[in-house]
Amino acid sequence: MKNTAMNRYLALTPLLLLPLLVFAQSSNASVLRTRDSLLLVVDYGEKFLLHPVRSKQTLFSLGKYYYISVEDIVTNNTDLEDDPTLKTGTRIRIPVPNKAIRRFKGTNFNPDEWVSIYYVVQPGDNLYHISKRYFEMDVREIKMRNKLKSDNISPGQRLHIGWFGIEGIHPDWRPVKKTVQLAEHRQAFVEETDEQKAVESQGVCQWNKTGKESSDLYAMHRNAKIGSVISVTNPMNNKTVYAKVISRIPEGFEKNLEVYVSHEAAKKLGAVDERFFVKVKYMK
Repeated sequence: MKNTAMNRYLALTPLLLLPLLVFAQSSNASVLRTRDSLLLVVDYGEKFLLHPVRSKQTLFSLGKYYYISVEDIVTNNTDLEDDPTLKTGTRIRIPVPNKAIRRFKGTNFNPDEWVSIYYVVQPGDNLYHISKRYFEMDVREIKMRNKLKSDNISPGQRLHIGWFGIEGIHPDWRPVKKTVQLAEHRQAFVEETDEQKAVESQGVCQWNKTGKESSDLYAMHRNAKIGSVISVTNPMNNKTVYAKVISRIPEGFEKNLEVYVSHEAAKKLGAVDERFFVKVKYMK
């Protein structure tokens, strides 16, 4: 006799396919067009593009385009923790490697393949600091490109400093990130459950089977404490993974979805299908 919970999951399978089709459409949508422009800021020496969100774009499609994990996007945009749904017209911060910024046109420059990048002047900035320290460019080049008659600039002013390729960020341009080991997450879960009894639940788990993410172990959940570690078990093979909760499940996913896990977490669970049945333990 088959498990009752599994029977309910199988009965829901046709209904669960619709959000997958919506996700596929949004993933394939054009992320940037040549008429777009990107703003850029620098915080503590790290450069961030301020990506303009358009209709149907998701954390997953932007993660694929900029070759960055969903966890890293949420970490740099903490307002997405409680509601990770991207709002059209807003801008989100995306860390950008220097190799992704083309400072000079050079030879074989095709304007149809690039969008302009504008640095947003911050309080305390001066032209020399921006040119030399941030972008390793001659002050005269910045002045000429922006038709500046003097070295005077003001906060909020936008300075054209280069271009970004519409094909997105190449994987080789991202620095290798230290992977948090499964044992570290397991230890965090044990320590958390020593202080508070875990809530147990079960239901449908989803992951992006075709995605190309980093090896981070993260999850999205409706009720688990943000920043805590949850235990997700695949009862078909008794494999368990411990994943960090980075945000709530975005709008647009079916209401009965229990948890969304990263590509790496799903692989460790031995997942084959994009949706499968799991048992979860978490902290509220």
